[in-house]
Amino acid sequence: MPDQHQLLIGGLGDDAHSIGIGLLALGFREAGFNVLNLGIRNSIADFFKYAASFDIIMISNKNGHAELYLQDFEQSIHAFKLANDAPKLWYLGGSLAVSMSDHQVKKKFLSMGFTNVYPKTVAFSLILDDVQKDIVRYNIPKRNAARAGKGIRVHPPLNYDSLSDSRYSEHALQMERKLVLTEWHTGTDVNPDHFEKPRYSLDRLLWQRKKSGGNVLLQPRTGVADIKEQISKLQALELAGSDISSVQLDAACRSKLYEKAKEFRDISLGRKTSALNGFPIPVYGVSEVKRLVNSMRTPFQLRAGGPDHRFTYEIALQSGISGLEGGAICYLMPYDKLTSPVESVKNWQYIDRLCALYEQHTGFAVNREYFGVLTATLIAPSIAISVNVIQALLSAQQGVKSLALGYAEQGNRIQDIAAIRALETCANKYLHRFGFKECRVTTVFHQYMAAFPSDYARSEELIFNSCITASLAKATKMMVKTAAESFRIPTTNDNINALQLCKKAMAVAKEVKVNEPRIREETQRIIHEVNQIMQAVLDLGGGMVSKGMVKALETGVLDIFWSPNIYNQNKVTCIRDVDGAIRFLDFGNLPFDEDTKSFHYEKTLIRKNMERDPSLFSLLEKDLSRIWKNEYKAWPLDATYVD
Repeated sequence: MPDQHQLLIGGLGDDAHSIGIGLLALGFREAGFNVLNLGIRNSIADFFKYAASFDIIMISNKNGHAELYLQDFEQSIHAFKLANDAPKLWYLGGSLAVSMSDHQVKKKFLSMGFTNVYPKTVAFSLILDDVQKDIVRYNIPKRNAARAGKGIRVHPPLNYDSLSDSRYSEHALQMERKLVLTEWHTGTDVNPDHFEKPRYSLDRLLWQRKKSGGNVLLQPRTGVADIKEQISKLQALELAGSDISSVQLDAACRSKLYEKAKEFRDISLGRKTSALNGFPIPVYGVSEVKRLVNSMRTPFQLRAGGPDHRFTYEIALQSGISGLEGGAICYLMPYDKLTSPVESVKNWQYIDRLCALYEQHTGFAVNREYFGVLTATLIAPSIAISVNVIQALLSAQQGVKSLALGYAEQGNRIQDIAAIRALETCANKYLHRFGFKECRVTTVFHQYMAAFPSDYARSEELIFNSCITASLAKATKMMVKTAAESFRIPTTNDNINALQLCKKAMAVAKEVKVNEPRIREETQRIIHEVNQIMQAVLDLGGGMVSKGMVKALETGVLDIFWSPNIYNQNKVTCIRDVDGAIRFLDFGNLPFDEDTKSFHYEKTLIRKNMERDPSLFSLLEKDLSRIWKNEYKAWPLDATYVD
């Protein structure tokens, strides 16, 4: 093997964004570097553990919490340099802070000892150019490939025998709850014998809207550290027409770092601006969260992001929250590196059984929603839908009846409408097949989840046309983004403007015509792919959903593109076709027939030929950056993406 420069890259702290570091790793490999990707959720100590064997160390943080995890970096790098005199390049990039300007961020972290700092997303070409200049400036030679860190993705064997599709007994659940509620001191706020009745039911609102065929329900995203500010934001959005109130859990609490979340909640109160990227429910406890929930006149949902939210969701349910998001795959594969799918299944069976117990005692069904977005970018519809179906079955087995299945807009209107239709059809088909005919299935449309256009007017156009797509697809609910996504943490006014845009779009949608034959064709193709995946999953599990799901992930029969989890095969690759639809470029071990593979092969080949670009990195970089660089003609992308 020829000598190469050695590059170490990974995500820091509670940050779960894996796509950017995955693309950078691929780009540097194609540029001739030897790259070790540590994946997400590393401590700063993990980087120093391997740093001696590498020339360039790249640390990523995309959720604004870099300050939280780099408090000791200056002392650590000083000690490291005393023991390692070889020159190293230390790079820091992402979206590094939620409450400082780019200038302040760059100054702060350069003073700590970083060679270069990128406070916001920049093009790969710029980073590569900077690295190459710094290699010359600091006279860093090439050397033999490092062996340190080899095999870090190897996982221990999975215990399939510990899995069961059986329903928790109430006694077993209550025994486990006693242990879960000791996780942090606010667990004493939860009375296991009390089941709070919600003031407003998310299940009823969703199902009534589904049956009436009315406009798409609108739900903005919010989440700040100060409860007073959080109440003010939600009340303002409610007045502006938000149909559902919700908070995003902050990333520290998602990782069960409650003391860190409390520390930064207190810092936020002192600064009078949020240093957290969400609302820390466990820090506040039941009484304060109940005050938040009761300040609204709309149903309340908690949205989080991690493989184990049993403790947090105990507090949420006891506070009167009537909707919880997450599932065994969708909150594991995009967010966590080391947790096994076996452990995740058990965590979510606990949550589902707890939700069913609340319905049993209160008469109000807790709505369970699944994050069909997954890793958000270039996710083929059949993968997202299969994940939704599996999780819906697991929830129904524990007694859950209210199921909201999510899908992330990818940008081709024909495919996005077809995906929502296929999602509902497939979910009901498999729920009925397993005997769960009383479940109420609704759909959730997420406006484009990847990097937004850096032009404000184009962002507004995207939001407007995205809402038209959701309306045409007859999604029950839509998660609303803002036109400020590329510029700043969205303000209340940004969210209000987005709501107003969506209301205008819903009126326009009634006059928009779509190509129904093409939608039907795409719908049937997606359903056929889902059926192939689901049959393989059930075969692997001998009819058992939980066992089949875990075996499918381990063998790649179900494979999540960009997932950082070590139990995921990561063999599947997707790119856009010339119309912006998502197609499979590499099938990995997906159980597709030859007709399905031929269809995708032809679609991706046309894209390669038209772009005259055989480079995988180049194709993926275009797909990941064209929107935020404003290098596209119009949204949606149908017939305009490549011409």
